[in-house]
Amino acid sequence: MKTSRLDVAARATVDTTLRATLRFAAATALLAGLSAGPAAAAPRAVEAFETGSWARWQATLKQPTVVVFSTTDCAHCPAVFEMLARQIRQRQLKAKLVAVVMDLAPGDDDAGLKRDRHFQGVDRLFAFAGQAPALRYAVEPRWRGVTPYVVFLTPQRPALAVTGPPSPADVDAWVAAAGGAAVQNKP
Repeated sequence: MKTSRLDVAARATVDTTLRATLRFAAATALLAGLSAGPAAAAPRAVEAFETGSWARWQATLKQPTVVVFSTTDCAHCPAVFEMLARQIRQRQLKAKLVAVVMDLAPGDDDAGLKRDRHFQGVDRLFAFAGQAPALRYAVEPRWRGVTPYVVFLTPQRPALAVTGPPSPADVDAWVAAAGGAAVQNKP
């Protein structure tokens, strides 16, 4: 069977287009990986946030911690997690970043939560275990569940709570309140 010039030209065009598409896909994947920044470890487990968790947590707090109360559909929460993780890294703070997911219970979708990109930089991941209104009331009686709800904790100091994305001034106030306990010693 004889191949016409038209068949050869068509096959060459398809091959060229396919190679260009594959190169574009490879370049896109590379750029996506680079723009994501350094990979952070995923939380190991989804822990239960129960009625007494907040009081126990504050009573045993050993280092500055920022807690972000979130939901799986919170539009602003991913940017808040990213900004806070970046601030902790850039300022070289010896502090913990914690996520508390309010619309899933432990065991509902632990694998999905641990894989979720915006929880990748957190040190601990909790999910509400119990009635949401009672759990929110245990944290702050006036809080009605608006997310993100960010609570800056410092040992033996009052908590600083912010509804919505925190400002740089909020982060500065937390760092100032934490004093030397939050700043890592450089070798």
